[in-house]
Amino acid sequence: MPKRQSLGRASAACTFCRQKKLKCDAVKPTCGNCIAKGIDCQQGPAQHKPRPTNQRIARLESENAFLRQRLQTGDTPVAQHGAPGFSVEQASSPQPPCSVGSPMSGPERSIRTLASVGTRGSHIPAEPPASDPRGNVSLYHGPTSTAYYETSSPQQHNGQVNDFHAMEEWSGHLLFAQTAKERQLERLNLIAGRLDFDGVDPSIGMELLSIYWSRQIYTAQIIHRPVFMRDMACGGPYFSKLLLNSIFFVVSKHCLRPEVRTDPDDINTAGLMYRQRFVELLRDKFDKSEITTIQALLIMSNALFSRCDERSLSWLYAGNAFNMIIDLGLHVLPSTNNTSAEQLEIRKRVVWGAYSIDKIQCLLQGRPSLLRKRDFNTPLKFLDEYDELEQFDSISYKKNHQQLGIPALNVSLLTKLCELSVIIEHLMCEVYSESTPNARLSQKMNVCERIKSDLSQWRKTLPPQMDYIAHSGDPGFVLPQALCLLALCNTLVILSERPFITDSHSSAIVAHESITASTAAANQTVQILRDYAQHYSIGSAPYVLSYATYVSATIHARIVAHKGKGSVSFQSLIFCLNTLEEQKDIYAAAIKARQNLDRLMDHLGVNIVVNDSTSGEICRNSVQLQTVHDESVATPNKTQAVGTTFVENGFPQTNWELSNLDLDAILQGFLLDRDGQFPLYPMGTL
Repeated sequence: MPKRQSLGRASAACTFCRQKKLKCDAVKPTCGNCIAKGIDCQQGPAQHKPRPTNQRIARLESENAFLRQRLQTGDTPVAQHGAPGFSVEQASSPQPPCSVGSPMSGPERSIRTLASVGTRGSHIPAEPPASDPRGNVSLYHGPTSTAYYETSSPQQHNGQVNDFHAMEEWSGHLLFAQTAKERQLERLNLIAGRLDFDGVDPSIGMELLSIYWSRQIYTAQIIHRPVFMRDMACGGPYFSKLLLNSIFFVVSKHCLRPEVRTDPDDINTAGLMYRQRFVELLRDKFDKSEITTIQALLIMSNALFSRCDERSLSWLYAGNAFNMIIDLGLHVLPSTNNTSAEQLEIRKRVVWGAYSIDKIQCLLQGRPSLLRKRDFNTPLKFLDEYDELEQFDSISYKKNHQQLGIPALNVSLLTKLCELSVIIEHLMCEVYSESTPNARLSQKMNVCERIKSDLSQWRKTLPPQMDYIAHSGDPGFVLPQALCLLALCNTLVILSERPFITDSHSSAIVAHESITASTAAANQTVQILRDYAQHYSIGSAPYVLSYATYVSATIHARIVAHKGKGSVSFQSLIFCLNTLEEQKDIYAAAIKARQNLDRLMDHLGVNIVVNDSTSGEICRNSVQLQTVHDESVATPNKTQAVGTTFVENGFPQTNWELSNLDLDAILQGFLLDRDGQFPLYPMGTL
C-alpha cells in the first residue's frame, strides 16, 4: 500500500485516513456546515443548500399561519404585486371579507350576492393596526432609535430589486382590473342599500361624492376611490364616517341642493351639519394614527383655509396628519414581500397628496414647509391608471352639467402637480425661508436660476392635452385642473424672479429682465383666466387659481401705476379684481386677497372702482389683447399661440405691452416689497 501524503485538514477525510493523518481520495471535501458541527460530510459543498436566514424562516412561518387561516375560512389567498405570494401584514392581521347581512330573496338578494362576491374576490387585507394592542407601540422607528431592529432589506437578496421593477407593469394591470370591477360594484351596492352615508340621503350623498371625485386633484386623489367605495359597503378599514363627513363638508359649497345648507338661502351655511358631525367623530379618532384619519384631516385642513379662512386650525389639522404619516411609517417604502400592490398604491397617494397639500398651503400662507422630500423615499409613480382615461365629469365646473367627452387625466395631473410641489419646496426653503435674507446674493441668485430652469423643464414635459398655449390647442378642450397647473407655474415664475427685482444689490439690467419675465407670466395668467371663464364657471374654480389671480394682479397694478388706465394691463387688472370678487362667496381667502390688493393699489396710487355690472360684462366679453411680436426672441418654425412667443429655453411667454415700458419707473413700485415679509401672499401685509 503506497504511502499517503500528509494532510493538514483532517476533517476532509475518512476515519482511517484521519487517524493516520494521510490524504484521502475516497471522500469529497467537507462543507463548512459539517465542519462547524464536527460531523462526517456525506455531500460536497456544491450540493449543500445555504442555511435559511431568520428572516426567511419568519416569512415562511407567517405564510404557513396565513395558509392555515385561509383553509379554515375557505378563502383563496390574495396575490400581491401581481404575483402569487403572501405578506407578513396579511398573516398578522387578516381582515374578514365583507359579509351579506340579513337573509333576503328576489332581485335584492341577487344584487347583494353579486356585490358581496365581487367585494370578497377583490378584497385585500388592510394596513396593520396603528399600534400594538399590548403596548401602543408605534409602527415606525428610525435607525437612531433604541426600538430600531436593523435587518437587511429583502430587496437586497435573490435579485428582488429586478423582480420588483419587472412586476410593476403586471401590478398596474392588476390594479386596473380591480378598480374597474369595484367601479361596477358601486352602483350595485347603492341599489342594494349597502353604502353607509352616515344618515345622509343616498341621492345627496352620491352627488356630493361625484363632485368630490371631480374636484381638486391633490385632495381627491389622496383617497383611492375603489377601496373607499368598497369598504363603504362593508365597513372596511379604508372607510370611516369621519372621512365621509370631511368630504361632504369640503364639496357642499359646490352643491346647489338646498338640503345641504342650514339656511337654504345662505350659501355660507352649506355643509355646517357635516362639519359638526366631523368634530364629534374626531374626538374618538384624534389620538389614533389611521390612514382614514390622515385623509380626513388633510381634506378638512384644505377646506378650513380656503373656504373659512381659519388659518390656525387648518395648520394644526395638517400638522397632526403629517405626524400620523410618520407614525405609521407611510413615508418609508416597505418591502415588496410585506405589502400588497393595493396597499403600496394607497400609501403613495396619501404621502404624495399630503406633500402637495403641504406645499400649496405653505405657498399660500408663506409658512415653512413641514414635509420634506428628503425625508421619505416613496417613488413618484402611480400604478393604478384607471382614472387616466376615464371621462371627465364637469359636474361642479360648468353651470350646465355638460359632458365634454375628454379624458380626466387624473394620474398625469397628480404626477405633474407633485413634480411642481418639489419645485415649490426648493423655492420656499432656499429662497423664502427665514435664513435666506442673510444668504449671499450670488447664492440666492443661483438657486433662483436653478428653479427657473426646473420650471422650464417641467413645462416642456407637459403633454399637449395639458398645455394648449405651447401647442396652440383649443382651450375649450383643456381640463380646468390643467389650466390651474399652468397658472400655478406662472405664479412660481413670478416668485422666482422677485428676488432679482427687490434685492438692492441686483444690477439694473438683471432687475429689468426679471420685470419683463414677471410681466409676461402675469399676462399669460390673465389669458388662462379668460379662457377658463369662457368655458367654465370661474366662481367655483379651485382656490389655487384665485392665488394665481392675486399674484398676477400685483404685477399689473405696478404697470398701471406707470402707464395709466389706457393700457391693456388696466383691463387685465380689472379682470383679476372681478375674478376675486366672483369667488368671494366660495372662498373667504379670496376676500383677504382682494383686501391685500386694495392696500397695494393705495400704495401705488391706483384707484379702481369695480361694481357687479362691470364684473359681469368683463367676464362675458373677453377684451382683445394686442400681440407684440419680437423677432429676436421667437423660435423659428414654432407655431405661436395668441399673444405668445417662445424664448430660447422653450418657456412660452405672453408679450403684451412689453416694448415701451419704463422699467425704472416700474421698478420703484416693486421696492415696496423690500420692507414687507412675503408680500406676494394674500395673507401677508404690505
